[in-house]
Amino acid sequence: MTPAAAAPDLAYEALGEAFRIGGRIPIRNRVFAAPMCGASKLPYRRLARRHGADIAYTEMVKAYPLVRDDRKTKELLVTAPDEAPCGPQICGGDPDTMGRAAAVLEAMGFPLVDINMGCPVKRVVNEGAGAALLKDPAKIEAVVRACVQAATVPVTVKLRSGWSHQGHADAVTLVRAAEQGGAALVCIHGRVRSQHHEGDVDFDAIARAKQAVSIPIVANGGIESAEDALVMVRETGCDAVMIGRGAYGRPWLFRDVARALTGRPPLPPPGWEGICDVMEEHLEGMLDLLGVVGVRLYRKYASWYFRDLPWGAHFRDRAYRASEPEVMRALLRDWREHARACEAAAATGERPPVPAFLVGDPRAADPFPARPGDDDEDGTCE
Repeated sequence: MTPAAAAPDLAYEALGEAFRIGGRIPIRNRVFAAPMCGASKLPYRRLARRHGADIAYTEMVKAYPLVRDDRKTKELLVTAPDEAPCGPQICGGDPDTMGRAAAVLEAMGFPLVDINMGCPVKRVVNEGAGAALLKDPAKIEAVVRACVQAATVPVTVKLRSGWSHQGHADAVTLVRAAEQGGAALVCIHGRVRSQHHEGDVDFDAIARAKQAVSIPIVANGGIESAEDALVMVRETGCDAVMIGRGAYGRPWLFRDVARALTGRPPLPPPGWEGICDVMEEHLEGMLDLLGVVGVRLYRKYASWYFRDLPWGAHFRDRAYRASEPEVMRALLRDWREHARACEAAAATGERPPVPAFLVGDPRAADPFPARPGDDDEDGTCE
């Protein structure tokens, strides 16, 4: 499917270059879309790129299955010309295997190779990969060097500010190890491994790391608004920012951050008609990519979009029961009508009408019921 042109209130304009990755890949808007397991599939990346992300990264893939030509691993790396440049991310702790994986990615046509050194998930760490490398700066250098020697494209690294707050290498030591191995850029998630995605972001750790190396530093963690991005840049001096979970259901956040970081005035938030168009495009992209399976995987994405209007949780519950394309399409049409009704009610100061499928249902009494987390955060390697 060829994505529809961006609606006027979702558009952005690219400016001149801010810097280049490895002297090759131009960065203009200074905003990247994070690699997130279970989330960063092709349709999501296309939306991120169109709304202003300089690079959108694939889901993390493990190096060993990749070099063995595993079909499911290769499926996670499906890309398209209209999202270029796309950054693939690999994970592993063995330098030789990682080098071979980097060579595979270059042969597949990717313009860079990114190494995950920050995933906090136990099953990854127990394999000596992801955040496990934060405990061994020498291993970081060795893994990066192996990839640099195996591929001619730039090699970048995504890591955390440390394994823990005490007793292990700090961010300065970690980024220096990556630079010494030949990394062209390092992204730092400003939380240690034990924090996962909670708690304060350590601006000082990122700032000290930025001063310690000559390569570009991208800062990640806790960016949910354009103001958050401006604070991150001001406090750390980073060259760019990376957005992960803050963009769930809001790809226009990349646009807002890009405009803020490049000194352009903000645009109004998108209206619900534009948001519904994005939702439908996202669904159709998943169907084009994965067929009927795309419906089940789209349930997570749908829940992101459904969260901001009354009775959105009930639409989410319907989405999680949908298994066929036409059922999900009908649900999105119902959501569009609901969004229109809510907007009309807001304009006149009236109470939003109950969605038709909830009329007479006792659940309709609570338009914003408490909802347990429905995102698979355990698999999110942002």
